[in-house]
Parts: sequence; C-alpha cells; structure tokens
Amino acid sequence: MNVIYAIGKVKKKFKNAVLAVGVFDGVHRGHQALIQGAVRRAQQLGGEPLAMTFWPHPVHVLRPELGLPYIISLQHRLKLIEELGAKTCIVVHFTRRFARLSPEQFIRRYIVARIHPEEIYVGDDFRFGQGREGTLEYFEQAGTKYGFKVRVVDPVKTGEKKIGSSLIRQLIGEGKLAQAAKLLGRGVSVMGKVVHGDARGKKFGFPTANIFIQNGVIPPLGVYAVRVRIGKKIFNGMANIGRRPSFKKNDRVHLETHIFDFHRSLYNKGIIVEFVQKIREEKKFNSRAQFIAQLRDDRARVQRILS
Repeated sequence: MNVIYAIGKVKKKFKNAVLAVGVFDGVHRGHQALIQGAVRRAQQLGGEPLAMTFWPHPVHVLRPELGLPYIISLQHRLKLIEELGAKTCIVVHFTRRFARLSPEQFIRRYIVARIHPEEIYVGDDFRFGQGREGTLEYFEQAGTKYGFKVRVVDPVKTGEKKIGSSLIRQLIGEGKLAQAAKLLGRGVSVMGKVVHGDARGKKFGFPTANIFIQNGVIPPLGVYAVRVRIGKKIFNGMANIGRRPSFKKNDRVHLETHIFDFHRSLYNKGIIVEFVQKIREEKKFNSRAQFIAQLRDDRARVQRILS
C-alpha cells in the first residue's frame, strides 16, 4: 500500500477513486465494514480504493486533558488498512489549524482538489469541519455540487450495542480480551519494534524480545499466553507486561515476549504480539531458582492453552 503523509503530497491522479474516510483507531469490525465496502465498490468501478485517516487523534489535539489512549499505533493501523485492500492511504496531520477549516474548505482542498473521488464511504456518525459543523446531509449536498456520491455505512452492532472504539478501549483496559476481540474482529494485539534489553532472560534460558510500544492501549499487568506474528509466520509464546519488580524499581511498563522454539535475532524488526489469555499476575521473586521454576511452569501452562 502506498502511504502518503500530508494531503499536499498527493500528486497522482486517481482513476475512479473510491475513498473511505475516518480515524479508524483500532480498525474494528465497524471500520472493516466501511473500508471493505469502499474496496468492493472500487473493484466494481474498475477504480482505486483509497483510505484517508487522521493523526494524531482529533481528541488529542482538541481535548488533550482527556489522555485518550490509542487502541493501536499508526503503523499497526496502516498495516490493517492495507490488509483490507486499500491501495493508497492518505494520513492527514490533524492540527488546530486543520480543525478550524470550514466544511466547504475541507471538501474543496482535501477531497475535490487532491482526490476527486467517484464515491466516499463514511460512518453514520461522521462529522467534519470547524465545530463538527459538516453533517452527513451537508456532505451529500456537496457531493451533488462537486460530482461525488456519499455512501453512509450502517454501524455494526453486537447485540444492541454499536461497536465503537471507546468500548473496545475499556474492555482491553479491564483485561476482557475475548470480549474486545469479538468487537475487533481479531485478537487484541500490539505492533512494535524489538529493542535491546538487558539480556537477562537469555541467561535464564528464556530469551525475550523486548517490544517498544510507542502507542497502543495494552491489557493489565501480568503474564499472558500470546501468539507472535513475524512477517507472515505465527509463533506461540508467553509475554510479561510489567515493571520487572524482581530486578529493579521502575515505573515504566515493559512488554517482554519469550517466543517458543525461536532462535533468530529480531532486533529492530517489527512484530505483532496477540494476547490470548492471562495466566497470572506479575510477581516479585526472591531467588533466581524460584524465578526459573515459575517460568517453566508458565511455559507448560501456556503450551497447553495454545495447543
């Protein structure tokens, strides 16, 4: 997928473009339905399926005091959008200046002048422009004026509840992985780069990949059965989310993953860790022997779970 950072860098003329627009934090089942709808329509028109997303999240710019966590990082979001079939994704830098654009200015500068799509897919709660003044009705009228159709995608529900990012953040934060996975349409996971640690796990016979997580809400502290995606391959493993109390006092949360039967270096590579099930809380150990014995028990339990 071609990723274009900033609308001003769009130079290509798109043929019969069908555009999906949204923040898409989490790329949950509702987002998937919207993006896949645009992809299918582009195929019918013999055109190009595009996505437009926004970074940072508008809430981070307009209401930073809320401290809203992302469900996944931007790079993880882009990877998932690509897997849904989009050929190009435009990442719009959301700033206070951008937020002050009128609905008309947004449509002319960002939609018509740069993309000129045949159709645009949005969710039923889509609003745009200064003060969220751009309604769906306004968008549809602008489409008639400028020559594009607006397709409003109905929300995807679980029971009576609409699937939304706020509910998913809450479920992940509470450790309700199965419920969150049902709304996401995939397992709860994080994507990050493997960085150098202190190599302590290797000395104990349990080498770990230390994941640097720049953005993304993570489950509560503890030890988890996980599946690890490296390229196109998936491996079983166990992971600790915690502050490593047995070794030093540290307020920073670490994600350390031991991948079963894997012996290659992963430094500076991006991997995806999917949390399957929590098996215990993080503990402080008084001796190396006690620590290694617990890790062996953990590995046996995780292997049973993942088998």
